[in-house]
Amino acid sequence: THSWEIGYAHEATMQIFNPERSVFGSNPFPGGQLPSLGLRLDEASLYAQPKIRTHDESLFDEENGAMSDPASLGVAALMFGRRSWNSKDYRAAAERQKDLLLKRAPRYANGAISHRRDNAELWADAVAMFPPFLAYYGVAKNDTDLLHEAVVQIGLYRDVLQSENGLWKHIVGSPDRAVEGYWSTGNAWVAYGMARVRATISAWSRNNATLTNDQERLDSWIKELLDAVIASDDHGSGLLRNRLQDKGYDGETSGTSLLAATVYRMAISNPMVFGKREYLEWANAKRHAVVSRVDKDGFAKPAADPLNHKSKEPAEISPEGESFLLLLGAAWRDCV
Repeated sequence: THSWEIGYAHEATMQIFNPERSVFGSNPFPGGQLPSLGLRLDEASLYAQPKIRTHDESLFDEENGAMSDPASLGVAALMFGRRSWNSKDYRAAAERQKDLLLKRAPRYANGAISHRRDNAELWADAVAMFPPFLAYYGVAKNDTDLLHEAVVQIGLYRDVLQSENGLWKHIVGSPDRAVEGYWSTGNAWVAYGMARVRATISAWSRNNATLTNDQERLDSWIKELLDAVIASDDHGSGLLRNRLQDKGYDGETSGTSLLAATVYRMAISNPMVFGKREYLEWANAKRHAVVSRVDKDGFAKPAADPLNHKSKEPAEISPEGESFLLLLGAAWRDCV
């Protein structure tokens, strides 16, 4: 089990069972604060709470050497910090995770926080891991600068990873791990991570002119990415190719699910732009393509192999892909 799988399983479970607590929910910050969990253990908390490390510099011992992946548990840790017991441990753990990212993580040449611990590498995945946590932490501490920094970091990643066609490369900074082409799931991570930060800013009643401008920038960045993805959609299955624009790769369900979920979320957040027919019809088509491939056990297949980004063979089971399926269902439910 990996930290991002737990973090996004928590997010997906929360959106299904307690959607009001999500940043996409009806009242994610009651009174301008994080929601209080009290004594109640909900489905999402029961799953994630035992897996968070509360006495280390990082929220999870990620053996793969990732710096940003454990931050995917940061929102959960901050929520647990609002409970009636052990709250100080979780708040302190979240603070250590924040400090690790901002003060000790390697930095790329332009100042972007590295996805990796060993050297400065930028992975598209990271946009869905640490910026949503930094933004949520900003709300928890009434720190508009930290909310702004979440957007700044996304912009720094965009400066390096975005191609001229609008799609994002997967990895830059490592000759050993760099992958040619445009990974569908990587672009989905980017789009959904930006949507989460955007929702955090718009839901917080104390945002200011700077954050309003940041919100508009995120809308623009999400639009340019979705437009590029839609333009590259050419697989006969109705699914997006595992590598966009590469006819050597077949369609897959994971990236398709999360990108469609992003459209639905953005149609709610900014209906004047993303509520247009061309976006919603595309998302509906992707949703139908994914749902038609859910087997009797509830698994969407063929799902991209999340641990072998170059593979043309689908994963037998993708934990992140199942979370994406739930996120798609929750987003569609809320949109319609």
